[in-house]
Amino acid sequence: MKQLSKITRKLTLLVLSLCFVSLAQSSSIEDSNWNRLLEANVNQAGWVDYQSIRSEWNESLKGYIKELGATDIDDLTTNSARKAFWINAYNAVTIQTLIDEGLPEEVPHARFFGKNIFKQENYRIAGKVRSLDEIEHEILRKRYSDPRIHAALVCGASSCPRLRPEAYTADKLNEQLDEEVRIWLRKGLDKKGNRKNYLDRDEALFHASEIFKWFNEDFKGGGKAGVLKFIAQYLPEEDRNFIKKHEVDIEYLDYDWSLNNRE
Repeated sequence: MKQLSKITRKLTLLVLSLCFVSLAQSSSIEDSNWNRLLEANVNQAGWVDYQSIRSEWNESLKGYIKELGATDIDDLTTNSARKAFWINAYNAVTIQTLIDEGLPEEVPHARFFGKNIFKQENYRIAGKVRSLDEIEHEILRKRYSDPRIHAALVCGASSCPRLRPEAYTADKLNEQLDEEVRIWLRKGLDKKGNRKNYLDRDEALFHASEIFKWFNEDFKGGGKAGVLKFIAQYLPEEDRNFIKKHEVDIEYLDYDWSLNNRE
């Protein structure tokens, strides 16, 4: 009986430890409020009902950002959990910042003179007040080297990839990121109804988002070859084969900075 009791205790401790690891790997914050906000205010095309968020969901959004600020990133024990945390943080802070700015018609992004929301340090995330640029460039791009994040980070502009209408989570992150890249490349539209990326076979020309130009080195080593190699793996088979068999050039589309507001 004593031997059986010892085995039972060991099994109980093992189960508890596995549960603890599972919780630690997922997230140390409650993403359900953020998920509900997205489901209620973002449609399948990724357009955002900022007016509704400002009038009915702003306390919920601020509460979520406060939780992000109190999170110890070391409590997230997998790359997927940390990556999901930073993507959610970027998108949540972007929405709150645009609300703080009074929902401008165009996302403030001045390079030299004027307002640039990406350089502002207004909100505490993981114990430190950070800018959106720090989250994107110093953390996500530098630490994780995953080009798919460019399809998930949404700066609030019409030409950005769509905002996914659910929170990113550690257990589904790979599937979520792959899906966002496919949607962005295959059928993403800006507010004018123009494709955000598309292949013109007659001209052997791929019209690509300027994101591929700005962050060229992130995509399969950079250059035209790197960008096309990354893009091709997410296209329909017919387009993918065309790119492999032909000398395809890239032309970058003008970026539309008008607000990705749902109308």
